Amino acid sequence: MPYRHISRNLLLSAFAAGSAIALSAFTPLSDEIAQPATQPICPGDQNIAAETTTRIAEFPSLKTKVTIPTNFRTLLYNDGTIAILHPVDFNLIQCLALGRPVFGTDALQSTNLRLVPHSEGISPQEYATNLNISGFTLSEPTVMQTTHGIQVVIREATGQSGLALESAYAWYQPTDVDGIVEVSTTTKAELLDVLNRMQLSNTDLSTGT
Repeated sequence: MPYRHISRNLLLSAFAAGSAIALSAFTPLSDEIAQPATQPICPGDQNIAAETTTRIAEFPSLKTKVTIPTNFRTLLYNDGTIAILHPVDFNLIQCLALGRPVFGTDALQSTNLRLVPHSEGISPQEYATNLNISGFTLSEPTVMQTTHGIQVVIREATGQSGLALESAYAWYQPTDVDGIVEVSTTTKAELLDVLNRMQLSNTDLSTGT
């Protein structure tokens, strides 16, 4: 399923089912979210810009690291999916976790990485070729090399029956990871941008070696 578009109801259902969300080491969720005495409307501020300075987010279980703006956050879901969040979307999650009403959109937009379940012994191209997503039309798989030499397989998904949704996916196989890593974003342009800021953990981001 496309991971990028997550509605308020879906997120609240995950909370109700006991699906915990943990922040990266930069900001513990328990320290960041303090229960207020009242529940003011969450403004959904869309004017927070991505900072021009960057940091490296490392995901050891996926043997992957990504250069991201300093004010972007990472979240780990119980199913192992890692979300890279713009501060606007991070603030939205805070409001939803507190049950605060949201002014404006409640759609979360994130870049997501996950280890595909039961993908041991399958090549990324084989997995991508056989993939079907209910309610979506998938483009033909294409194979490419990223800026830093990772071979990935890419497909785009477009909603059927009037669904105004689209997602883009890439799959690759890091050394020493037992399975396929999936990256998902909204558009192929965003996906390519993420992929070209990504390296495997055994390479140097400054040299590509």
